[in-house]
Amino acid sequence: MNEEQEKKREHISLTHKPLHNHPDYHLIVLLKRRKKEQGIIPKESMLEATKAFWLPIACLNVDTYSPEILEQIFWESLAKLNAQQELLWNIVGKALRLERPQMMVGSEAMVSHNQKEDLLFDQSDDSDEVIHSGLDYDEAGIL
Repeated sequence: MNEEQEKKREHISLTHKPLHNHPDYHLIVLLKRRKKEQGIIPKESMLEATKAFWLPIACLNVDTYSPEILEQIFWESLAKLNAQQELLWNIVGKALRLERPQMMVGSEAMVSHNQKEDLLFDQSDDSDEVIHSGLDYDEAGIL
């Protein structure tokens, strides 16, 4: 790499000011409280959570990284995402007394025991309905 490429940088800045009745407001309060109580900087938390998903995709789309490095980034990201999922289950899932969903092979949806009961009693014919996480996706990921 030449000296100019080594100094090249990108910048991103985020300002988000949700109203107090919006869930994002409570996210910001939590992040600020973690900073005060645990010294965890909100920007670093947000960047770490974002990187766990997007970093392998971003690195795959450039010719900078060897397959070995890409694989390492991929596995590290999966480990971080799995840790985030465990944290959600241990905090939110247990607080709501939810049953952990069972993974199913193929194109079947991943549903919890409670959701299976709801599906058994749903008599509507929604065969064209797509079950997803609630996020919209395009070819590159989340829209």
